[in-house]
Amino acid sequence: MIRRGVFESYELASPLHLVNPAVKLLCSLAVMLFVSLIFDIPTLSAIAGWGLLLVLGLARVRPTVLARAMLPFAIFGLGFLWMNAILPRAAEGQAEALLRLGPLTVWREGLLNGISFAIRALSFGVYSVLFVATTDPTTFVLSLIHQLRVPPRLAYSALAAYRYLPTLHAELAQIRAAHRLRGVGETGGLRGKLQQAYRYTIPLLAAALRRAGRTANAMEARAFTGRQRTWYRTTRLRTVDAGYALLALGGVAAIVVLSARAGTLMLWSGRLWV
Repeated sequence: MIRRGVFESYELASPLHLVNPAVKLLCSLAVMLFVSLIFDIPTLSAIAGWGLLLVLGLARVRPTVLARAMLPFAIFGLGFLWMNAILPRAAEGQAEALLRLGPLTVWREGLLNGISFAIRALSFGVYSVLFVATTDPTTFVLSLIHQLRVPPRLAYSALAAYRYLPTLHAELAQIRAAHRLRGVGETGGLRGKLQQAYRYTIPLLAAALRRAGRTANAMEARAFTGRQRTWYRTTRLRTVDAGYALLALGGVAAIVVLSARAGTLMLWSGRLWV
């Protein structure tokens, strides 16, 4: 059975489910950190495309699920795109106007910067999905403890929070149903949306605080300190982990080398725009 929540791992027999979560996490973070230093569109597009191949191929995430997960990153990228398009950030007299829409002007330099920021946001989303969709939360916590030496108290607290995320949608549906039952309708317009957000946020926050309190009390009642523990299951580094690291990072390195040879590679020059 496939769980379709954006914040959940998907029960698929994919090769990436066999890779140690700590290795997948470090690889994704390394790629995202390096992507932050790249500003040319061809290299960014190739790195995002490589991550997309890994997600659809090795991770076997369905395109519909991937599209839902990428929606927030796409909206974030579009915000960067239009803001940079109307702000060229070029020396006076050097900016090239492409289109004028009343008081707004779309500049060539700003549009290119905006496209690079948008692709970077999509790259973050792709490599985030690559990790989240193929990682079991319990195995992830164990790998944090055994490979990355994270204190068990912190790791299990993160697991409790991670387990709670997929239930937010169900709790929101219950709150909306309760409001309809009490005759509280959903009005349109900006004011109505703000009122709805207020009515939904407070109950969700209260439920989250109650759940956090119950979790803390349960851990304290069991004298959970994380010291002198025995483990029913341990995670270890294996050959498949090294193979995945070589594949994921090697693909990105090959793209960068080819881009440098083609003369299109543009790294960070100390500014947030080219």
